[in-house]
Amino acid sequence: MKVPYALTAIAAILFVALGVASLLLDLSIRSLRIGIGSQEQQVLSVEARNVELAAALQTQEERKERQELVNQMLRKEIVQKQTAVQMQQEQINQATTIAQQVAPNLLHDMAESSVKNEKMRQLLTKHGYTVQPK
Repeated sequence: MKVPYALTAIAAILFVALGVASLLLDLSIRSLRIGIGSQEQQVLSVEARNVELAAALQTQEERKERQELVNQMLRKEIVQKQTAVQMQQEQINQATTIAQQVAPNLLHDMAESSVKNEKMRQLLTKHGYTVQPK
């Protein structure tokens, strides 16, 4: 009868050991579940932040595109205005050239006619010119 008691004792010890091992495994699994839960929370948080950043990036890119369109329109407007200013400057230069060619001759003719025309002499005097008869 000693053998069955020994087997019973061994079985009891093994049963207790199995129970302790089961408890240790259960605690380890709980700890791992808590760790995994925490990591899942972090992953979800990072994914949410990525979504926010992607939306912000999209908004920035849309703003950049709109600004580029505005800049392009402004460049066109500047080119048009520069062209208009160049045309005006060319007209001014032409008028200056004509004035430089015509003005002395016109003034000379006015001076000659002022010898016979009193109103012309008064007009020239009014604008600072003095005519000496020859």
